[in-house]
Amino acid sequence: MTSSYGVMDFNTLKKENQTGGTSDPLEGEVAVNEANLESLIKDSDQHLTILFVTSARVNGGAAFTDDLRSVLAKHAGTIRLAILDADQQPRVAAALRIQSLPTAVLLMKGQIQPLFEGVVTKEQLAPVMEELAGLAAKEGMHTEAPRETAEQAALPEALEKAYTAMESGDMDGAEKAFTAYLDEHPGDSEAKKGLAVIALMRRTQSVDLQAGREAAASNPKDIDAQLLAADLDLLGGHVDDAFARLLTSFRDTPSERDRIRERLLELFDVVGVDDERVLQARKKLSRLMF
Repeated sequence: MTSSYGVMDFNTLKKENQTGGTSDPLEGEVAVNEANLESLIKDSDQHLTILFVTSARVNGGAAFTDDLRSVLAKHAGTIRLAILDADQQPRVAAALRIQSLPTAVLLMKGQIQPLFEGVVTKEQLAPVMEELAGLAAKEGMHTEAPRETAEQAALPEALEKAYTAMESGDMDGAEKAFTAYLDEHPGDSEAKKGLAVIALMRRTQSVDLQAGREAAASNPKDIDAQLLAADLDLLGGHVDDAFARLLTSFRDTPSERDRIRERLLELFDVVGVDDERVLQARKKLSRLMF
């Protein structure tokens, strides 16, 4: 398992993901959920990824998933496959603005691009994947799927248990574990990130994505609406948009600066304090403060 709000090993989520075909998952295959979507997009700076959105309701969907895996097996280590169960993760599908099932999108260099909709044949898939593999090589992207680093493998047992609880949906248990660890290790970035992710998921749990975005668009001075929209932006992988929204509100609403700054710092923890986008947003925030 990875150590943070990042790409999770498929085997840790295998019981969760029931929409795939009958074939075994590919090496490095990822089951997508709310907790790992943002890092999956971030990692596409170096790892070209096919995000395949499907459902048990799709006629022939299991067989098509098998075909997709079969074609991608030739490009193992070059193209990563990420599978999203739209039934089990409806908010993630909504954040990605999925209109029909199955749908495949390309994650590359932090961008999300449509690839295809509907069931297609292996003969149609093969040349597309060949072209994408060539593109990955041309762009100098990594030719191996993400693997655990020594640092991740050495994650403290208490944090491993906290992340396991999060992945299983036990948010109360995960929060308790992260909080206890943070009490013993003040300032620990992993524990802070875990708590920030849990808070983000709780804030957006019952939110209608479209309604949230429309409320923010129609009420630019409504700070509650802007804070929620920033959460939705981040959940959908639009990190720069989330930061820009809050920085604009911070600039334009002096009376609410404490609340906005607090939310920004929390979202910084979600994305990762060493992320370049966080570093740039911190600089902008500092300039606005002083």
